[in-house]
Amino acid sequence: MGLKGFGQAPDSLNKLLLTNALQVNKNQKDSVIYTKIKKRFSKNKWLNELYHLVFQDIYNTNAVGQEVTSVEENPFQMYEGRVIRNIYIKRLRVFGESVIDTVREATSSEKFFSSLHTNTKEWVIRKSFLMFQSGDILDADRLKDNERLMRNSNILHDARILVIPDELFPNLVDLLVVTQDIWSLIPDVGMGGLSKYDVSINQVNFLGLGHSWRNTFFMNFLQSPAIEYATTYTVPYIGRSFVTGQLDMLLRRQNTHYGFKLFRPFLTPEMKMAGGFELRYDLNRQTTARGYDATTLRQDSTFLFFPVAQNYVDVWLARSYKLPFLTPENQSRTRLVVGARFTNVIYTQRPKVSADTNQLFRNHTDYLLGIGFSNRRYKRDVLIYGFGITEDVPYGYLATFVTGVEHSDILGNRAYVGFKGAWGRYLPHNGYLYALVNAGGYSNGTTGLSIESNYFSKLHTFRKSQLRHFLTLKYAFGNNRYTGEYLNINGENGMLGISSDKLWGTKKLAWGYQAVLFSRVNLVGFRMAPFFQIDFAYVAPRFQQLIQHAPFTGVGLGIRLRNENLTFNTFQLKFTYYPNLPDIQTLNAAFSDTYNFRLRDFDIAAPEIVPFR
Repeated sequence: MGLKGFGQAPDSLNKLLLTNALQVNKNQKDSVIYTKIKKRFSKNKWLNELYHLVFQDIYNTNAVGQEVTSVEENPFQMYEGRVIRNIYIKRLRVFGESVIDTVREATSSEKFFSSLHTNTKEWVIRKSFLMFQSGDILDADRLKDNERLMRNSNILHDARILVIPDELFPNLVDLLVVTQDIWSLIPDVGMGGLSKYDVSINQVNFLGLGHSWRNTFFMNFLQSPAIEYATTYTVPYIGRSFVTGQLDMLLRRQNTHYGFKLFRPFLTPEMKMAGGFELRYDLNRQTTARGYDATTLRQDSTFLFFPVAQNYVDVWLARSYKLPFLTPENQSRTRLVVGARFTNVIYTQRPKVSADTNQLFRNHTDYLLGIGFSNRRYKRDVLIYGFGITEDVPYGYLATFVTGVEHSDILGNRAYVGFKGAWGRYLPHNGYLYALVNAGGYSNGTTGLSIESNYFSKLHTFRKSQLRHFLTLKYAFGNNRYTGEYLNINGENGMLGISSDKLWGTKKLAWGYQAVLFSRVNLVGFRMAPFFQIDFAYVAPRFQQLIQHAPFTGVGLGIRLRNENLTFNTFQLKFTYYPNLPDIQTLNAAFSDTYNFRLRDFDIAAPEIVPFR
């Protein structure tokens, strides 16, 4: 008997899926309370349907608690060198099914909600998301990278590639690609009062083509025009080129933007070419800047208003090379990358500029050359920033050196030199550590330095839940920076959940701790994760010492909710105590979406100026 969605699939395929499902079911264990509820509700058809609508089985239960070494090995290694005969695609429903349990039957309600979604078309998966085709020699690293790329896409909830060997022809294998989409149509409403609000409709998989189309309408009936508009259309992985194209437009009273770009990063170590091209026009009819008094070291209380219009052109190209003197194992994942970049910024409207005033609005052309060394590997893990889906954790190292020159209308010709180094590794039985150093400067003395480090612990079992600890550290310093250019500690720059225009300076230090309890509670498909968070930060202007008073502090408790089958951000309810932050309430309660954290990769892209943030 063939499988639905496969055509005439071989019997070995059915056996593989059945074996996989039996192993998953053998390892899965519901909590006691869910088991009792499920048993009682199953006696009645309608109650049974209600149970499956409200409660869902835990995602990746069999993966939770695995040691890192159990997911580190490449499952395709034993098939290296065999010929790929057939490629089968199985597209699962959005709800009710799972990549790790492909034979699970969806309930009537899950089938109904899944029917409202258009699955990614099979030809799109074959033409745009697969790095191999029938007749190719199986490359274990390429298959593992391909799995990772599909899981990291914005349209797929999860993806797995299974290899089906043939007992009669040992040199041949068939491949089964199992994908599960994310629910694609996302409405979003923001309220700023009874007469001011905005409505967004984000279709992340338009017509099942894999395209993303976001449309936003801003409405303010106290001003004219009452309705403003923004749109972004993205085409990922055009054909087999892995080039992404994007068009975006913003039409508002104070802001106008038109943009177009094409880009292709080094998605895998084996890619030889990467590059990008971007054209952009921006008009801000009322740019604001806050003054600064270098004598009193205090921020000016007045704002400056002026229109700014900018034309922006950016082109870059990079080539990667294998290093033949390395061992075969390191040679497959290590690359030397050489790149060049051209950037041109022209202001058609701007305030008065000079060598010591408003340098941010200078017209300038940058020519950059970069050379870098990168080693990239990945491990599968779970319950880090996701809530049960497979997460691909990058580990390795990189070092890049960038040099170039800037031609500016007010600062003249300046040479630039920059360095970036990063390292990440799973520590033996004790979690994961990442460190990044960015340093660079111009020949006229404008410099910037930033240091960042992240750590997460291994999973600790806490009753029937999983506990993980997170630590972050950020340090940044700038010298001879432009007027109006400052560091801050708002949000991701230092302290999560805050925004204040008084927390600024030319140097900063921030660190934080977070404990997240990944519970087994699953309500209407939403996983729940209570968390505790504490943040400390210092920030100071140029002539003040960084640490001369108690750090700005935030202590918070909250709970996060996320359904990985939806493209909603993770929502959280958070209560925070801020004892000494300016313009921030001491006791703060907020229900909001959260930043979608992703671990930094070790790929090398365009040569860049060290960002000052």
